[in-house]
Amino acid sequence: MSDRAKSPHIAVLVYETKVEGGYAPPRYSEDIVLIHASSVEEARTTAEAMGRAEATSYQNVYDETVTWSFVGVADVRAALYDTLGEDTALYSRGFEDLRRYRETFALTSLSDPAADPGAAH
Repeated sequence: MSDRAKSPHIAVLVYETKVEGGYAPPRYSEDIVLIHASSVEEARTTAEAMGRAEATSYQNVYDETVTWSFVGVADVRAALYDTLGEDTALYSRGFEDLRRYRETFALTSLSDPAADPGAAH
């Protein structure tokens, strides 16, 4: 491990959930986690270990095996600020298609700038 001071990093971990029987398609989720590390590389290594450790299987109430698998680390970067207090932004990433973003995450609460050109951004 490096002698450098650790600073906050944000990692996005992606998981897949499957229920045996094949009647439902797999579902995917992402966890956004805070990691204190000396570098992005160290944070990525920690994030991968965290993701693998969270993988599990269990029986649901219908006696079906539910498997939660770690897919991978989607992103790792230094937190926006070194000091994390109340009401502090942690992470920012861009995307190009708001409509697709809204549909992917069923975010009906997001306004559509194309429908309301005067809306603040």
